[in-house]
Amino acid sequence: MTQLLTYDDDKAMALADGAATVNRIVRSTPLERLREKRFGEWTAVQVIGHLADTADVFAERVRRAIEEDTPRLEAIAVGSGADPDADPRALARRILAAHQRITVLLQDRAARERPAVHSEWGRVTAGHIAAYQADHTAEHVAELAPAFPPGG
Repeated sequence: MTQLLTYDDDKAMALADGAATVNRIVRSTPLERLREKRFGEWTAVQVIGHLADTADVFAERVRRAIEEDTPRLEAIAVGSGADPDADPRALARRILAAHQRITVLLQDRAARERPAVHSEWGRVTAGHIAAYQADHTAEHVAELAPAFPPGG
């Protein structure tokens, strides 16, 4: 079983900050630079696409934990990365929308304790799922932001 993370106001702000930073990056950086800059195997566009994909998945997981009776959640399959030709602005909008859904769903503190069973983590809560997404986003944004500073 995984050590459960806590969703609180700091995690809600981390979700908002991550989405805002990605939106700032894609609006202030030329498309070619986003497609050329690499982070390991992935370009910046692919990292942003990965964040959009996981944001969608985790928002849906939070919804299911709240609305269903202890849903079973499968681990995300490890893939080859997001589409390098995707529109970064559309990806940033997806991140923002998914993170907003999560924060709205978890405004009720009781919703944060709704259970789910993850195929690798075991029994978790909706709050844990959201906190994990906040941390995951923060990790990727911490690598993206220095490469694309404001005014840079």
